[in-house]
Amino acid sequence: MTAPHDNKWEIDALQNEYKAMHGIELTKDQAEKMLRHEQERDSGSPKYVFSPWEELDYEEVTFKKILTASQFESYLSERANRLKRIEESLIDNEKTYLPQLNATKERLAYYKNRLIPSVCKNSILLFTIFKSEREKVDFLRAEYKKYLVDTKKQILVDHFRHRKTFQPILLKLSLLRHEQMYLLPDYFSFKKAMDIPTKAVADYLLEKLSAISDNLFDDLKQTMDELREFNTNNTAKHMGEMQGWHITLPIQNTTEELMFAVLIDPNSTYH
Repeated sequence: MTAPHDNKWEIDALQNEYKAMHGIELTKDQAEKMLRHEQERDSGSPKYVFSPWEELDYEEVTFKKILTASQFESYLSERANRLKRIEESLIDNEKTYLPQLNATKERLAYYKNRLIPSVCKNSILLFTIFKSEREKVDFLRAEYKKYLVDTKKQILVDHFRHRKTFQPILLKLSLLRHEQMYLLPDYFSFKKAMDIPTKAVADYLLEKLSAISDNLFDDLKQTMDELREFNTNNTAKHMGEMQGWHITLPIQNTTEELMFAVLIDPNSTYH
């Protein structure tokens, strides 16, 4: 908690703000309690984040304990306007996702029509080596599909918690990115969610893969170079030139980065 002598200017600012915005004259004690509420609300937590509506509800419950009945009535009189501003902000921000949506649509088409057929065509060595491990490969692919079902549910829950129905473009973008993970498996995010049995199977297949990784890198080099070029051009086309970490290279030089080829199921369909 901030020491009293350190936050006098914050308390004064809060008193001035509520007098100007709501016509509420806060006592020093009330302002201190509201400041503690704001500090708790804004405390850093990447895992737990309020939606705008949840934050407003939490504030209302807290302020009801701090304010007098007449002050609280004045505070509530602004609630409808605050809700309207939240909705308007989300709607106004929606158009910023259009370039990303268009880029993702084009990338998805590239994956379906060019990338996946090319990976399958140039991964004959992989299929040959893993022919005797079909049961383990099928198990890992099935677990990855379960993971995708779970992540899709998370996408939907998070979207409607934080955006409700005000950002349909963002929802479409999020679901297309999820479909992208289906076509070009994201082994690294999957790995973080693995249980112990799944991790054991993945590690076993990874060890088998390491025996042919150099040859497989060579077989897929042209395919991945073309993907890298496509990603660069597609990003520039829809979002402008981007440098550094913004350009994601899909494959570098580790065996784990080849696990996407093990997870690809060319006979499966997205749903």
